[in-house]
Amino acid sequence: MEDTPTVTTTPSDVAIATSQSKDPVTHPKRWQAPDQSFAKYILEKGRGIETPNLGASCVVQILPLVSEGLEQGLVGYPMYEENEIVLGEGDTEISEVLDACFETMQAAEVCEVEVAKETVGMGTGDDPIRFQLELKEFTRKDDPWHQGADDILATAAHHKNKGTECFKAAKIRPAIRRYSRALKLLVMLGKNIPEDQKAAYNSLKIACYQNLAACQMKMSQHDFVIKNCSKALLLDSSLVKALYRRGCSYTAINEFDKAREDLQRALEIEPGNRATIEQLKTLEKKSKAQDEKYAKAMAKMFGGPVK
Repeated sequence: MEDTPTVTTTPSDVAIATSQSKDPVTHPKRWQAPDQSFAKYILEKGRGIETPNLGASCVVQILPLVSEGLEQGLVGYPMYEENEIVLGEGDTEISEVLDACFETMQAAEVCEVEVAKETVGMGTGDDPIRFQLELKEFTRKDDPWHQGADDILATAAHHKNKGTECFKAAKIRPAIRRYSRALKLLVMLGKNIPEDQKAAYNSLKIACYQNLAACQMKMSQHDFVIKNCSKALLLDSSLVKALYRRGCSYTAINEFDKAREDLQRALEIEPGNRATIEQLKTLEKKSKAQDEKYAKAMAKMFGGPVK
């Protein structure tokens, strides 16, 4: 009888073998994120119970187990070597998932993470994107409720500025995340804002609502555009960009009377605005086409002539 060969495995070997098990869904070491964005396999347990949060400074090592097509620009963080990163600063689809995974890890933990390609906008396919992650150490960022108004406003302004950088680079989803983070901080600060900072607070809030709406227009999320422009207009009713964008979105969902009201109001504030004038022409053309369509339908229904 031949001896059974002894196989020595490295952590990398274990990671690959684990992820290729026949039934990974029921693997005892597999943990699935509640939002299904990733699954992880713990290769080496960490210490303690504390985990990093968004904004934490972390010393990490990120090893792609499938490197094809994974340049750093897509990942958002340096790979291969040990590096210090700040969670939330990657500004890519992949980095957002890695952030979420790091937020579940303890110091000294090593794990393999699987990310479905469709989750990060890399098409579809059965083979997930896989990384081996090591969280060597971290320093948590103070929670907002332990910060003063100055610090919260500074962090919100940082996210707003980063959002604008993402928008200019056509990174729309990361821009949305940045503006949303800023607004969460500002809403949380709410009535606790000191009197001498209210003007800066309102200005920042308006900018975030308007910029978030601009991103959502790019994605044709018209209901959200309308909601965020409306929130900005509650703070300042003379915002031409908010009136214009809300008018465009009302036009897109065939709310022509509301669209006309917004666009005409925008022209009253800023006469001669070419974008608004062109949008009014688009609105009237679309409204006329819909009226003609309804007229034909009614004529057909009641037996009248259809022209």
